[in-house]
Amino acid sequence: MDRQDLAFSLKREFAFDFVGVSRVPRGSWQSLSWDYVAGNISDRYLRVHLPEGVGALGMVANSRRALLVGSVERDMQQDIWYQFPIVAAELLESFLCFPLFDEDRLSSIVICAFRSSFNFDRGLIERVQKTAGNLAACGISTRPALTLSGESLTPQYAEVTHRIIQAQEDERKRIARELHDGLAQELLLVQIGLRRARALDAEAKDAALDRACDQLRDAMAHISSLARNLRPAELDELGLGPAVSAECKEYDHYFGVCFSVDVCACESLNPDCEVALYRIFQEASLNACKYSGTERIEVTLRRVEGSLVLSIRDFGSGFDAGNPEAKGGGLGIAGMRERAAAFGGELVVHSTIGEGTTVRAIMPLDGDAHD
Repeated sequence: MDRQDLAFSLKREFAFDFVGVSRVPRGSWQSLSWDYVAGNISDRYLRVHLPEGVGALGMVANSRRALLVGSVERDMQQDIWYQFPIVAAELLESFLCFPLFDEDRLSSIVICAFRSSFNFDRGLIERVQKTAGNLAACGISTRPALTLSGESLTPQYAEVTHRIIQAQEDERKRIARELHDGLAQELLLVQIGLRRARALDAEAKDAALDRACDQLRDAMAHISSLARNLRPAELDELGLGPAVSAECKEYDHYFGVCFSVDVCACESLNPDCEVALYRIFQEASLNACKYSGTERIEVTLRRVEGSLVLSIRDFGSGFDAGNPEAKGGGLGIAGMRERAAAFGGELVVHSTIGEGTTVRAIMPLDGDAHD
């Protein structure tokens, strides 16, 4: 039986108000969504995409066991409802969410729900799961269902969201300072020079106009630099490898650090994954330039056994790897790890005091990793 028929059959068999089925792709996955539904009141469920560990989908995928909520109103605090967007999308009040297995592989996640409070007793929970397993020819979990209560759930996004918002605000402040203290002052000088030129004789006026043109050229270069920092044109036009190489030249110029660059072609890489790797490269390279005291940095980007491996190695002071927060702005090591994890990858940091630091991001290149 296909998953759409499974949703309708479970709704009809047990008189549920809503049934949803999520197909879990093979390999790693960036997010899960509700692919097949029965009893939906709108198409808002199509916008539900949840990362690992978040919401009914993420929690069941992580625990590989059923999740039970008898009353959303009673058992879930309102400040964590955003973790369960299907509740708001379908006005759910009680639900049972459980996994289905193809041998040992998690193949699907099913949610069976009512729009009013309902007492799911143990017998009903077992019957619903067995029926779904038989209809889909899949195995089910034999472990007891997890039961949520107001005290058992903490916001999964809170810390990450706070750091992302803080990083965005810091970046806005930096750009505002650059515009006010740099670009605005440069343009003001041009304006003053042009006004003075009105009162000059022909020869002096020509010299003043030449100076104004030079100042405007500097201001345009400043604008280009700001735009490049926000989104390098090479990333869109040429791809990850050339963008990394071009940025290394910029860092070499500004910080006086010698970069050794060895990058491969990445034509088939998902654009969002490209951005994630590029931001990891920026964060790691800037930290090395600013804080390590190194004179040399090696940057490599290679395909290794179905993965793309980005490595940034410096030969500077190193730091205590037991302290996960490196110095510097942005999201730091935690942010780099989250960027890698969003695409099924991982970030490895190795540092030795007095010998330097290596930051390595490993991203899978199989189809499911960047669908």
